[in-house]
Amino acid sequence: MTSAASGQKPLALEGIRVLDFTRVIAGPLCTMTLGDLGAEVVKVESPAGGDDTRFYGAAKLGGETAFFMTYNRNKKSLVLDLASEEGRAIALSLAEKADVLVENFSTGVMERHGLGYDAVKARNPRIVYCSISAYGRTGPSAARPGYDPVVQAESGFMSITGSPDREPLRTGIPMIDVTTGLAAGQAVLAALYAREETGQGQFVEVPLFDTAVAMTFHFGMAYLVSGENPERVGNSSPAAQPIGVFHASDGPFQLTIAGERVWKKLVSDVLQRPDLLSHPDFAVNQARVANQTALREILDDIFAGDTRDSWVARMRAAGVPAGPIRTIAEAVESPEVKERKLTGDAPHASAGSAPYIRNSMRLSGTPIREAFGAPLLGQHTDEILASWLDLGSDRISALRESGVTAPRGA
Repeated sequence: MTSAASGQKPLALEGIRVLDFTRVIAGPLCTMTLGDLGAEVVKVESPAGGDDTRFYGAAKLGGETAFFMTYNRNKKSLVLDLASEEGRAIALSLAEKADVLVENFSTGVMERHGLGYDAVKARNPRIVYCSISAYGRTGPSAARPGYDPVVQAESGFMSITGSPDREPLRTGIPMIDVTTGLAAGQAVLAALYAREETGQGQFVEVPLFDTAVAMTFHFGMAYLVSGENPERVGNSSPAAQPIGVFHASDGPFQLTIAGERVWKKLVSDVLQRPDLLSHPDFAVNQARVANQTALREILDDIFAGDTRDSWVARMRAAGVPAGPIRTIAEAVESPEVKERKLTGDAPHASAGSAPYIRNSMRLSGTPIREAFGAPLLGQHTDEILASWLDLGSDRISALRESGVTAPRGA
């Protein structure tokens, strides 16, 4: 039953079928986003354990890892042995029925399985075929495996992250994996929109390295314009001051002053130090940037006179952007998260229910679907073979008994 038939608001991608040959982060985040928007996402997994992240980390619920559950809600799992001729034939038949196919294997793997873009397009010209790779499917690095930390290093992204007096840092969250997955989702949506006009699908490619270079943004552009190599600035900024981590009597907070109007509010309404407004070293932003070390010493001396919560409360009341540096636990339990209902619970096959962090998108007419938890390995195999390919129970049983569609050891 569709959402419209049940009296609920329609989902944006209701009726769209996604065949998901991805694992780890970038690809699964792309397909999860499509699932959040209402698509039916079928995650094709190997009989030998499925997605690698089913075994990542110690945090588990119902026998499933938190890592896997993070990137795989709103999907169905189908076990399929692509090393077998019968498994490859089933995969190609599924691709005929799909609107979208997303894969992030190493270059050449899908072709060796008979599932490359040309083979799938010949059977389904309307397919939107999205390929997520490390360095692209062409060129001298096409065959190289790639991982987020290495790509952060090679792209220049890592060189601008961290403090100037220490070695470069990669981000705690694998930001290139994440942004590649989000970019791939955008590209798929654009291709689906274009298909409405042309009637044809297309090949979509989103490499990690290309995304990482794009993620250098104004730092990369500054080099292209000036020829000067940007340097790390830590939590501060080369463009405006004061910006950075400051220390109250009981803990740190982040302060961001990006304009004269807000600087005046900080100095007059919060600090009650109008003398700083007329001081030649701090009167305008350019002067504050040039004299940021001296300014920081003055501000930290002032902030040491009261608690973090007191300063943050005063700044918020005055309209000055500042906030405490929270732990993950503090952030998830914060009033903002609770007021916005940013976490929820979804039904889960082995755990009963599983917590999740909601998608940040809000659509009034076609809302994000009510989540269901990440699937168990092969949980929906029989359902998909019946609903997508019209296979009968005897045929499905034979495939399972032959090992083509059954997890090993099951």
